[in-house]
Amino acid sequence: MRFALVVEYDGTEFSGSQYQANARTVQGELERAAGTIFGDGLPRIRLASRTDAGVHAVGQVAAIDLDTRISTDKLRNAFNGNLPDDVRVHKVLMVPDVFDPRRDAIAREYRYVINDGATSSPIRRRNEYHVRSRLDAVLMDRAARHFEGVHDFASFAAATKEPVTTIRRVETAIVHRRDDERIVFDIRANAFVRQQIRRMVGVLIAVGRGNCALDEVAWLLSRPKRDSATQNAPPHGLTLMRVVYRAGSGIGEDPSSLRIGTEQSRASDDS
Repeated sequence: MRFALVVEYDGTEFSGSQYQANARTVQGELERAAGTIFGDGLPRIRLASRTDAGVHAVGQVAAIDLDTRISTDKLRNAFNGNLPDDVRVHKVLMVPDVFDPRRDAIAREYRYVINDGATSSPIRRRNEYHVRSRLDAVLMDRAARHFEGVHDFASFAAATKEPVTTIRRVETAIVHRRDDERIVFDIRANAFVRQQIRRMVGVLIAVGRGNCALDEVAWLLSRPKRDSATQNAPPHGLTLMRVVYRAGSGIGEDPSSLRIGTEQSRASDDS
């Protein structure tokens, strides 16, 4: 049977989510826990979204095939009993055998948190980026709205030799001030190219500081060229919030079942 896992992790001590033979990864820890519970020879665990080193998640989705009659609650507890403290499985759901956590996703939602207060926060330092100047969140929001729609995001993609399409559909891109110290950037899209969100944030911070024009985003989108947006915000401010599998709902909103819609995204996601 195939199971979907909703996974939360603090990405600080990970070299990303995808398995690497010589580095600590989220996939590696999940597979190690599964091997401890069920023995060797299990198929690879698949993830919905690839996150870079230092990036966090509260709603990552993984899929694993297991020959077991154990209940989903007991399976969740078994995973958590064999996982390190910086990874937890919050939900386990039985899903159709054809379920693919990456290809069946119709949207991913990420959040980037910026602290523009006078001092950084020792408590929140692992999941927000402290900048040493006051930012104009209203201007940043106006700039962020240019991201919405279908665009070629090559300018916000890391340089690579891989022939991967850089066209993505951004449904929402919103900046708002949460409180006197924190600014939040929420973005939802069908998928993302590598480092796309962090490079977006780099440009938005420059707009908020008054270091570049409000229409800089539109200019970069109109002239798509890889690695043009060179200001790359650090990874620790970024969190994968949710993966959506049906328009208007996802595992996070519907914990009792996983309903896969007919609309599917075949673009890769590498944030």
